[in-house]
Amino acid sequence: MIQVAVYQRDYTTLDRIITNEVQHLRFSTRLPGGFHICSFTLRRDLFKAWQWLTGKLFYHLVITDGNQTLWEGRIEDIGISLGQVQVTAYGYYANLGDIPYNTAYNTLWSSVLDTVLTANCSQISATRHFTATDRNANSAAGDEWLDITPMEMVEKFLPLSDSTNAIWDFAVWENREAWLTQRAPMAINWQLNLRDFTSFLLTYRGKEIWNSGYARYQSGGSLTRTADANDTTSQAKYGITRKYAIPDMGAVAAQEAETARSAWLAKYKDAWPSFTSPPAVGEFVANNNGVRRPSSWVRAGQTARIRDLVPASGLLDSVSLNAMQTFYITETEYDLDRRELVLNFD
Repeated sequence: MIQVAVYQRDYTTLDRIITNEVQHLRFSTRLPGGFHICSFTLRRDLFKAWQWLTGKLFYHLVITDGNQTLWEGRIEDIGISLGQVQVTAYGYYANLGDIPYNTAYNTLWSSVLDTVLTANCSQISATRHFTATDRNANSAAGDEWLDITPMEMVEKFLPLSDSTNAIWDFAVWENREAWLTQRAPMAINWQLNLRDFTSFLLTYRGKEIWNSGYARYQSGGSLTRTADANDTTSQAKYGITRKYAIPDMGAVAAQEAETARSAWLAKYKDAWPSFTSPPAVGEFVANNNGVRRPSSWVRAGQTARIRDLVPASGLLDSVSLNAMQTFYITETEYDLDRRELVLNFD
């Protein structure tokens, strides 16, 4: 059974369990970020609800189902609308937007993030789960690399990738612990069938294939372009060359621009699916062992396999994000009233 609890700002002192007072509960996860947004209304008396909540800004909100944490974050927005008190909370990735960082740096960008979280993000746990990168970030590259929030730094650093050309993810999950990882899933988390979906329209679009590209960046105050990178296998496979120009990345080193270009090409050289609207599943899904679980347990950063999307002969035993039946989840939103989970796949 889903429970909604409010804790004081120390994260451990219980203020109130509000499960029976909550209506229209929705909560989401997203990458980058982790736990994203939670919203609900309170059914208690309007004045009492308003009076109680106005003292709860930045209180700790936790949603659980037994021992399973579904969502956690901090209460930030409180409003009144049509006789209802509306509450919105944000996952602790929001803490990365509180204080800009203004100390010079020139080291591995994974190390920079670790240092910045310690210095400027007091709500993020000291327990980290970081995979080291092999590329530096240098604040001397330009003014836009200092006096920015840690959140802005994360969203600048992730596209830079490193020599692996991997996609990198950053998230804050249970107990406010931060994760920086390469997107290289090792297991299937959820097994789905088409009958599990309440809506589903998968489309492959040729216009989303890019098998050549270059990046634009600033060097010495001038717009500069990297050399082209080409994936000849993709060009031969599809019989066409489609070149993408990565928008101006600002003042970065040439190596960083080249790495971002190569990472982009590695991601978009093949056809990947897109949806006219995000697909939704009903109340239950199966885990990798075939055991039925609530769909509210599904979160961004996990993988899902749709077992009957292709013939059985096309199924793979290994984890391969092959754009046919195995997909990486980048965003979820669960609606308790509808008992429905909306998914976004990479």
